[in-house]
Amino acid sequence: MKHRLLITALASVMLAGTVSTVVIPTQYVQAISKRAAVNHGYKKVTLTKTVRIRKIHKRILTYKSTLGPTEYADKKLTVKLMQVGTDFGWYLKIPGYKGTWTVLKRYNDYSWFRLGWHY
Repeated sequence: MKHRLLITALASVMLAGTVSTVVIPTQYVQAISKRAAVNHGYKKVTLTKTVRIRKIHKRILTYKSTLGPTEYADKKLTVKLMQVGTDFGWYLKIPGYKGTWTVLKRYNDYSWFRLGWHY
């Protein structure tokens, strides 16, 4: 009789412990990678390295567009950036400057900027 009471009490304590741990709500983390962010339109980023840029002189057919002379964008500059899989790869819009620029970086190199406004 004592064993049945002890087993029933132990089972109820274990059941109550598992139910209480299931009821506790969890917070979900919604992180986004740099690659996913810049592939879906222009995103505001801050440059962490000095990068070489060139102005795009657009033509009616995009592949016929030409590039201007090489210039440099200093680190800590906040710009709008988008990556596409065709033509120039990186498209950059700099506040205060007209036109679209391209960055002379490899397509899979994401180490030269951070998402959002920093500094």
